[in-house]
Amino acid sequence: PPGKVCSADYAGLLPTFQVVILDELTARGFCRIQVTTARTPVSIPVCDDSTVRVGCLSLDRLGVNVTWTLRLEDAPPASLPDLRDIEEALAGKDLVGRFADLIQSGTFQLHLDSRTFPADPSIRFLQGDSLGTSPRTRFGCVEGSRQVPATSNTSQDPLGCVRCPEGSYFQEEQCIPCPAGFYQEQTGSLACAPCPAGTTTTSVGAFSQTHCVTACQRDEAGLQCDQDGQYRASQRDRASGKAFCVDSEGRRLPWSETQAPLVDAQCLMMRKFEKLPESKVIFTADVAVLGSIVPDSESSLMQCLADCARDEACSFLTVSLEGSEGSCDFYAWTSDNIACTSSGQEEDALGTSKATSLGSLTCQVKVRPGNGVAPAVYLKKGQEFATVGQKRFEQTGFQNALSGLYSPVVFSASGASLTEAHIFCLLACDRDSCCDGFILTQVQGGPIICGLLSSPDVLLCHVRDWRDPSEAQADATCPGMTYDQDSRQGTLRLGGQEFKSNLFFPSDSDMGSRSESMGCRRDMQPRPASPEETAELFSPVDLNQVIVSENRSLPSQQHRLFKHLFSLQQAHLWCLSRCVQEPSFCQLAEITDSSPLYLTCTLYPEAQVCDDVMEASPRGCRRILPRRPNALFQRRVVLQDRVKNFYTRLPFQKLTGLSIRHKVPMADKAISSGFFECERLCDVDPCCTGFGFLNVSQLKGGEVTCLTLNSLGLQTCSEENGGSWHLLACGSPDTEVRTYPFGWYQKPAVQNDAPSFCPSAALPPVPEKVALDSWQLLPPSSVVVDPSIRNFDVAHISTAAIRDFSAARERCLLECSRHQACLVTTLQTRPGAVRCMFYADTQSCTHSLQAQNCQLLLREEATHIYRKPDIPLLGLGSSAPTVTIATHGQLLGTSQAIQLGASWKQVDQFLGVPYAAPPLAESRFRAPEPLNWTGTWDATKPRASCWQPGIRPATAPGVSEDCLYLSVFVPQSLTPNASVLVFFHNGAEGPLAMAVDGSFLAAVGNLIVVTASYRTGVFGFLSSGSSEVSGNWGLLDQVAALTWVQTHIGVFGGDPRRVALAADRGGADVAGIHLLTSRATNSRLFRRAVLMGGSVLSPAAVIRPDRAQQQAAALAKEVGCPTSSIPEMVSCLRQEPASLLNDAQSKLLAVSGPFHYWGPVVDGQLLREAPARALQRPPRAKLDLLIGSSQDDGLIDRAKAVKRFEESQGRTSSKTAFYQALQNSLGGEAGDPGVQAAATWYYSLEHDTDDYASFSRALEAATRDYFIICPVIDMASHWARTARGNVFMYHAPESYSHGSLELLADVRYAFGLPFYPAYEGQFTQEEKSLSLKIMQYFSNFVRSGNPNYPHEFSRKAPEFAAPWPDFVPGDGAESYKELSVLLPNRQGLKKADCSFWSKYISSLKASADEAEDGPLAESEEEDRPGLTEDLLGLPELASKSYSK
Repeated sequence: PPGKVCSADYAGLLPTFQVVILDELTARGFCRIQVTTARTPVSIPVCDDSTVRVGCLSLDRLGVNVTWTLRLEDAPPASLPDLRDIEEALAGKDLVGRFADLIQSGTFQLHLDSRTFPADPSIRFLQGDSLGTSPRTRFGCVEGSRQVPATSNTSQDPLGCVRCPEGSYFQEEQCIPCPAGFYQEQTGSLACAPCPAGTTTTSVGAFSQTHCVTACQRDEAGLQCDQDGQYRASQRDRASGKAFCVDSEGRRLPWSETQAPLVDAQCLMMRKFEKLPESKVIFTADVAVLGSIVPDSESSLMQCLADCARDEACSFLTVSLEGSEGSCDFYAWTSDNIACTSSGQEEDALGTSKATSLGSLTCQVKVRPGNGVAPAVYLKKGQEFATVGQKRFEQTGFQNALSGLYSPVVFSASGASLTEAHIFCLLACDRDSCCDGFILTQVQGGPIICGLLSSPDVLLCHVRDWRDPSEAQADATCPGMTYDQDSRQGTLRLGGQEFKSNLFFPSDSDMGSRSESMGCRRDMQPRPASPEETAELFSPVDLNQVIVSENRSLPSQQHRLFKHLFSLQQAHLWCLSRCVQEPSFCQLAEITDSSPLYLTCTLYPEAQVCDDVMEASPRGCRRILPRRPNALFQRRVVLQDRVKNFYTRLPFQKLTGLSIRHKVPMADKAISSGFFECERLCDVDPCCTGFGFLNVSQLKGGEVTCLTLNSLGLQTCSEENGGSWHLLACGSPDTEVRTYPFGWYQKPAVQNDAPSFCPSAALPPVPEKVALDSWQLLPPSSVVVDPSIRNFDVAHISTAAIRDFSAARERCLLECSRHQACLVTTLQTRPGAVRCMFYADTQSCTHSLQAQNCQLLLREEATHIYRKPDIPLLGLGSSAPTVTIATHGQLLGTSQAIQLGASWKQVDQFLGVPYAAPPLAESRFRAPEPLNWTGTWDATKPRASCWQPGIRPATAPGVSEDCLYLSVFVPQSLTPNASVLVFFHNGAEGPLAMAVDGSFLAAVGNLIVVTASYRTGVFGFLSSGSSEVSGNWGLLDQVAALTWVQTHIGVFGGDPRRVALAADRGGADVAGIHLLTSRATNSRLFRRAVLMGGSVLSPAAVIRPDRAQQQAAALAKEVGCPTSSIPEMVSCLRQEPASLLNDAQSKLLAVSGPFHYWGPVVDGQLLREAPARALQRPPRAKLDLLIGSSQDDGLIDRAKAVKRFEESQGRTSSKTAFYQALQNSLGGEAGDPGVQAAATWYYSLEHDTDDYASFSRALEAATRDYFIICPVIDMASHWARTARGNVFMYHAPESYSHGSLELLADVRYAFGLPFYPAYEGQFTQEEKSLSLKIMQYFSNFVRSGNPNYPHEFSRKAPEFAAPWPDFVPGDGAESYKELSVLLPNRQGLKKADCSFWSKYISSLKASADEAEDGPLAESEEEDRPGLTEDLLGLPELASKSYSK
C-alpha cells in the first residue's frame, strides 16, 4: 500500500499474505480440478501448505510464486489414464490457463486490514532455472520421500522416489539419519523423537525406542542394571563370586567387596560414605567423641553407618572389629577434629585478582587409636548432609547470589577431592566471623571453586525452580540449572561447561545484627530502586477467589531477599520487577515474610483453571494454589497492536474434553474487534493452543464469547464430508448454532511442546482397554486411495490432550469398536493433533476362477491403518462355515480374513476337531480309540497341546493329555478335489509357544492344510520292551489322524487320494517311519511326505526293546512305582498325575543323551525291523519325498525347554551332565571311546572346554551333523537310489534374527509366519517375499510331487525363483535348494563332515571289530600317529583345514 515498503521490518506479515492468497485461490476455485469418474464428478485437490510463497522483489513490490501439486495417487485412472492427461488437467486452460487470464485482466486484488493490494497483470512461468511464457510440469516426491536416480538408463522417468526409512527424517529433499540420542520408528517422518531422559543411542540412525539405552545398559563391564536401566547398587563379580557396591555412575566402592551377599539397601547406605585411607587419618587420644556404640557382631558396619547417617551431628566414624567384639565412635566436623594442609598457592586464579588457587589440598581427620588394630574410618560425603561446627549450616537449595562473594579459592581436580574442598569451606567459614555461608562449585571434570559469602542481598536459582532451558542460556544470573533429586545437586551450564553447585548457609546467621565496626560489609552498594511504574503493571488478587489444594503441583521460581538490605516495600517492588523479567512464565507474584533474616519472593505462572461449560461468564474459573498466600499480585494482560500468529479455523463443530484457559465475553464489541482481541489474547499466552469464538447462547442476539484453550481436546462433527455419514454423535442443533458463523481456531503448531509450566490438559482415561493384537494392522501399500469416498468420519485429538501416540490410537480404536458400522480406522500425525479417520465397509474386490482378491479403499493416505478382526471380505457373507461329519454331526467353524502382501483372502478354520478319544486314565499307554460324538461340535477355538518334556503347567496352561485333536484350514476360493497337507506338530513351551496356523499356506497354495497333535515322550512311547506294553502310541496317533483325514476330508473339498504327510524336527524322525511300515503304505494314507529336520536314519530315531525296558524302569523308580512286575508298574504309572510323569521324564532327560530319549521301538507289529534294514527292501509304493534341515537346529536347541525346567528346579549341575551325555553320544549307542575320541578331535571339542560358549557351539555342530543333517542326506540318497519317487532336498542356513521364536526358519517360512499379525513389524519385506516363494514351492510339491510345478500335468518352470533341482545321489555333488533370500541351488551339503561319519567312522568301527578278533592292539602311543595320518589322508576332508 502507499507509504509502506517491503523490507525486513515488513517480514512478519509475509506469512499472513501467503495464507490470505491461498484462501483467495481456494475461494475462487483454483485449488481443485474437476474430473468425471463413472458419471460422477470427482474433485481432486491441487493445493497444499507450500502452494503459495511470497517475498520482497523491491521496496514497493511483493512477489508471489504459485505451485500447484497433484499427488498421482489422487488421480482416478478412469478419468486421467496417463501422465499426459494429468499434465493437461494441471497446465491446461481449466486451471493454470484460467488463473493466468484472471491475473492478466488486472482485476485480481487482495483486501487485508482495510487495505487493497492490486496484483500486477504480468505473469511468468518457471521453466527450470529460467522464466518462460507457458506453464510446465515436473515430477517430484511426496513429503517424506527422497529422489533417487532411475534404475535403468533407458527409463523415461528421470527420477524415482524412495520413502525415508526408519531411523531417519526428511529435510530439504534428503533423508538424514537420526542423530545420537534420537530415534524414529516410522518411515517418511519429518523429525526424530528424542530418547527418554537419561538415555541415548549408541550410534546414529536408531529406528526403535528400544535403541535408547542408559549408561548402565551401554556398560561393557557386565554390571547389572535395575528395571529402570540404572546401575544396581549391589553387584557380584562373575569371576571371583565376590559381592561389591557401585555408585550411581557405576564406579566400584573398593571397600565394599565381600564374600557375603549384599543387597541394594546396604549398598545405598554405603554410597553415602567413603572409606578413608590411613594417610588421611591422624590417630590421637586428644580428640572429642560424639558418642560410641557396640553393634551387633553380624552387621556391625551397616549398623554403625546407619546410626551416623541418621545423626546430623555425625560427620565421620570409626569402626573397630576385634575378635567377636566391635565398637563404633562417632565424630563431628570441628576444627579440633580436622586438619587441612594446602600447597602450591597462586594468586589471580580464573582471571581475577580476588581468587586464589591451591595446587593441592589434604585434609586429615583425627580419631582415637584402636587397641592394637587401627580402626577403619568412614567419612560422610559432605554434599549430602547438613553439617555442624561452631556455626550450623544448611543446604539452601539456591545456586547463586547476586552479591556478597569474597575470598574465592580454586582447587585443581587432581589436587583435591570434593569432600576435602567442602571441609575446607566449612572450616574457613566457621573461623571467619564475617562469613554467612559459602558456595561450592565443581566444573565437570575440572577444578573445584569455593567462595565465601558475607551479607548477600539476594539468593536465587533454586534447584526446584522451573526454568526453560532455551531461555536459561541467555540468563547470566541463573544459566541452565537442572536438579538431580537423588544427589540433591544442581548442574550449572555455562560457556559449554558443566558446574556442580551448592550454597550453604548458617541457619543462625547474625548478618542483620552485626555492627559496622566489624568491617564485614565489604564491597556493598545500595540496591538500585525498582521503578515505581512496575507496580502499575500488577493488580492485587482477591484471596477469597483463591482455592488452596495441597495436591496442586504448580511450578514456581523462588528468591530469598535479606532484610538488612531490603525493606518490605523494596522487596515487593523487586519481586514484581523480577516477574516482569520472566514474561512467558510469570503471571503471579507473592512476597512472604518467611524468617527474621529474609523475605521470600515466589513467582507463579497463571494458576487459573476453568470448567468446560461454554458460557460468557468467568464464574466457572478459579485460581488454585498449593498453599494459602498472604498477598498475591497478578500481572495485567497487555495486548499487542497486531496479531502475531495466523490462526487456522478447524473444520469441526464440536470439541469435547477441551481445557479452557479463560472465558472472555465479547458481546459488547463489534464482531471483528472481538475476534481480533481473541487472537491477541491467545498470542500473549504461551499455554494457549487455540481459541473458540462462539455464540454460547441461543437467546435473541446471542452471547459471543472468546474461550482461550490449553487443549483443543477431542474434535468431532467434521465438516469435511458434508454430513453424509457420521459415526460420532452430532445430532444436537445447538452444536451448529454455537459455531456458525464463527468456530474453533488453532494456533500454528510449533516444533516444541508447550512450556512445562502449562497446566495438564489430558483427556480422561478411556473406560476400557483395547487389545491391539486383535486388530489387523495393514501396511499403507495394501490400500488404494480414492478421494471420492464419502462414507467416512473424522476426529482430531489435540497432542496437548494425550500422553503419546499410543493413547490417541487406543481412543480411536475404542471408538470404532463401539460402532458396528465402523470397520476401519486410520491414524495420521498432524501438526498439533492426531487425525483419526473412521470408515464403513469400503473395499474393492476382483474375482477370477482361481481366487478373489480384495483391496481396501481409503479417502486419503495414512501411516497407521487398522481393520476390525474377523470381518469377512465384501460379498462373502458373515455366516459361520459348517460341514457335516458322517455318523457324528456338524462342525461349526470360523472364518478369518488374512493378508498376503496387498491381497486379502478368506480362509475357513475348523479348530480343535477330535480324531480320537482322550487317552486318559486306563487309556493312557494304549492305542488311540475312536470318539463317538454327535450333534454340533464347536470348532471355533484350538484345543490343548500334548505334554512334552520340560513343560510345566504354570507356564503352559494349554497343555493336557486330552490332546488328540486336529485343525483344518480351507481357503474359500478352493477348487474341487483339492490336495491336502497333514502336518504333525506339537506347540512349544512357555509364553512364546504358539500353534502353527495353516491359513497362510492354504491361501497361497489353494490347498487344505491339516495340523494335528500327537503324544510324545513317555505318553507316546513308553514301552516295557515286550508285548505287554508295546509302545509306539504316538505313531498310532498319527495313523489315526491320517485315517480320519482319509474318511472325512472329502466334505471339506479335499481329495483323500492326494494327501501329503509332514512333520518337523523330532516329529519328522517319527513320521518318517510311516514310509517304511506296511499299515500306512498298504492303506495309502498318503502319497507324499515332507520331513523337516528329521529322518528315520538318525542314530537315535528308534530304540531297542531292552533300552525301552530300562527307561521304563528308570521312570517308575523316579516316581516311586514298583519295577518288579510290569503290570504293577504300568498300573501305577497310569494312576500318577500327568504333570508328575512329565517332571520325572524331564529330570531324566536333562542328564541323558539322545539314545535315552523316548521314541519308537521295534515292537514286531507296527515297526517290525530297524529302519536301515527296512530301507534295503524293495519299495512298497511310490512316494515323493521333500526333505531338509536347518543350520539353526540342534540337540542343545531342542532341549531348551528341559533346560528351563531344570533351572526352575534349582538343579544347575544337570547342564554339565547333559553336555557330557551329548559328548558321549558321539561314540554311538555303545559309547565307543575310539569313535568319541575321533569326533572330539574332528570338531575341536578338546580345545573348547575352557571356553564354555565355544564348547557349546562345537558340541551343537557335532551332534547336529551326526543326529540330524547327515541322516537327512542319507535318507534322501536311499530314497532316490531305490527309485521310490521324486526326491528334493533343502537346507536353511544359519539365521541371526528371530532367535526368540521357537519355530526354525524352514517351518517359519513354509507356514507364512512373517505374515502373522502377531509378528507385524518383526520381519523385513525381503523375509516376507522369501516366505511367499517357499510357500509356493511347498504347495507345488503337495499338489504335484514336484516343487517346481503346480499340477502333475504341468511342466512350466516357476517364475518366482530358479527351478528346484532333483536330488540325484552321486559322489558328493547332490543338488539342494538353499532357503535364503535368493533361493540359490547348491551342491554337496556337508560333504566333508558327513564323509567323516559315513566313511571314516565306519572304517574305524570295522578296524576296531577286526582288532578284537586279532592280535593285541599296540600301545596307545603307537596308535596315535597312525590315527592322525589316516585322518589327514582322507580325501573327503581336503576341503576342511585345521591346525593340529
